[in-house]
Amino acid sequence: MKFTAIVVIAPDDYEDKAIEYAQRAGATGVTILVGKGIGGEAKKSFLGLTFEGTQSVLLMVVGRHLTAPILKALHPLLVKGTESRGLAFAIPIEHLTGIDLRQVGKFEDYLRHEDD
Repeated sequence: MKFTAIVVIAPDDYEDKAIEYAQRAGATGVTILVGKGIGGEAKKSFLGLTFEGTQSVLLMVVGRHLTAPILKALHPLLVKGTESRGLAFAIPIEHLTGIDLRQVGKFEDYLRHEDD
């Protein structure tokens, strides 16, 4: 079985929706990290200080066959016209240990019933 790590970086207020969209597309588990970020255009506060927005960093390990469906599901949430409201990308995983065997079973069931 081949796996991919999907990383989603989005504003905190998009966290729940991003998880919901990813799970509907087949993601089973999500690790949530907290981060800070500055976009391409830094925003200024009334004191002239640079605003650093709080970001959610979502990490999912999924079967490689789920990568495109999950990224496609996240696209409408993260992109509106020419405006980016977040970022999602995938990284192939070469070696993996410690994954919940129930999750592997779900992936295997999916592959067996993929043509149904």
